[in-house]
Amino acid sequence: MSSAVTPPQAPEQTGRQTGELVMAVLLAALGVYLLIDAGAIAVPGSSNTVGPRFFPYAVGALTLVTGVGLGFRVLRGDRGPADDSEDVDPDAPTDWRAVAVIAVAFLAHALLINVIGWPLAVALMFAAVSWALGAVGVVRPFLIGLTLGCVAWIVFVKALNVALPGGTVLEFLTGWF
Repeated sequence: MSSAVTPPQAPEQTGRQTGELVMAVLLAALGVYLLIDAGAIAVPGSSNTVGPRFFPYAVGALTLVTGVGLGFRVLRGDRGPADDSEDVDPDAPTDWRAVAVIAVAFLAHALLINVIGWPLAVALMFAAVSWALGAVGVVRPFLIGLTLGCVAWIVFVKALNVALPGGTVLEFLTGWF
């Protein structure tokens, strides 16, 4: 008599996984969009090596290939591994209030970037998303978001010459470097 315990077998999954197929289609569509949008990037006449379109084309192509490959695997019947190690209750209901707050925070961020500047818009979004996900209070998340937003703005605008609106105060304070 053997005392070895056999692990429980996962239930057989039959049929197509609609969610995985939708994800593959959306990923492929994003890749096509990135490739089309990369063609609209202006190339300066002095660009005789790798131009500004190279990386967007590479990312778009990789995204498209990944989406198509994932779609083929899903249609073939491959399934993603189960997330047994995560502390997730698959039967728990969706917290629609948190989803709504996060969606509004992202929409507000997109609308406020040009109005109040990148760092403050990031800080407001970070605070709102943190609160929606269970943070106690909004002052600490706001200050963390403001710090990260300012650091990102300084790196992108001052070091990489990428235009991000900073708002009047931040652009005045960083105008000396």
